[in-house]
Amino acid sequence: MEIVQGIHRIPCIFDGNRVMFVHLLVGTKKIMLVDTCLAHNPEQEIFPYMQQLGIQPCQINYVLISHSDSDHVGGNRIVKDHAPNSMFMCHKLDRPWVEDVTALLEGRYKQFDRPHGMSTPDSFVHQLYHDVKTCPMDMTLEGGEQIWLSEDWYVDVLHTPGHTWGHLSVYDPRSHALIAGEAALWNAILDKDWQPCMAPTYCYADTYLATIQRLLAMSIDVLSPSHWPLQMGKEVHDFLYESRNYCLRVEEELLNLSQRTKSFTMLQAIDEICGLLGTWSPVANNAMAYPLNANIARLVQRGQLEQSHNDQGHVIWRRA
Repeated sequence: MEIVQGIHRIPCIFDGNRVMFVHLLVGTKKIMLVDTCLAHNPEQEIFPYMQQLGIQPCQINYVLISHSDSDHVGGNRIVKDHAPNSMFMCHKLDRPWVEDVTALLEGRYKQFDRPHGMSTPDSFVHQLYHDVKTCPMDMTLEGGEQIWLSEDWYVDVLHTPGHTWGHLSVYDPRSHALIAGEAALWNAILDKDWQPCMAPTYCYADTYLATIQRLLAMSIDVLSPSHWPLQMGKEVHDFLYESRNYCLRVEEELLNLSQRTKSFTMLQAIDEICGLLGTWSPVANNAMAYPLNANIARLVQRGQLEQSHNDQGHVIWRRA
């Protein structure tokens, strides 16, 4: 659907019941695609939608990757093969994981395995290599750039870190619309039926909260996030406030846990807190490690938690 003039929101389905919205910006001079979802999605949803508008994939001028997650970079090679002259862009801090699926696996998805005794299933690894087809970036961004799509229309690139260090959003000053990606993650990531499917996976609490505060101060009439319904009017502030408040609730529950126990591991924190802060399937509980780790790092930095290791060599925390 065209959510505002020139900006189209395209639902891409993956993993059976998951949805990720990519965005197509159509100007009179240039065309930009924001994100590519997974390897099957360009031909399954993105290209057919473009053809309905009378646009061929080879007409894409820019592909902006919002951040380094598989369901945002997985279709990069397929899009590049169909639009060989397009310019691929991402933030410089996310580039290593955007360009290399092995780096993405080891640095992002397996980061908790060794220090916390967690285990990434072999089936996940196999599926990741099947679903993610990367390509080199042509340009890196820092936020603050303007991309002109028509003689009288440009969009602003915003650096909105928190979910990743280099997360980017795209703001249209003409319509006050924000292509938000996962700059704010509400209180759960939702599936295609708008039911919770996993925890909000922000990774850096201080920058995440700062990003939300920045967005709250902006004039945003339409907010289009990656895994949630379109937010309009008052819904925008409600969505952002709930994203902020969830992060603060995670912190509160961690402090409560530190009072109840002598020390705790990541797996213990997941077991204790998921039931208090999430209604998704227990199969997805391990994704809670991302927000827990983000808030724990913040509490350690503030001197409210202390970090050490247990006899198995796994990280443990206790109240300072």
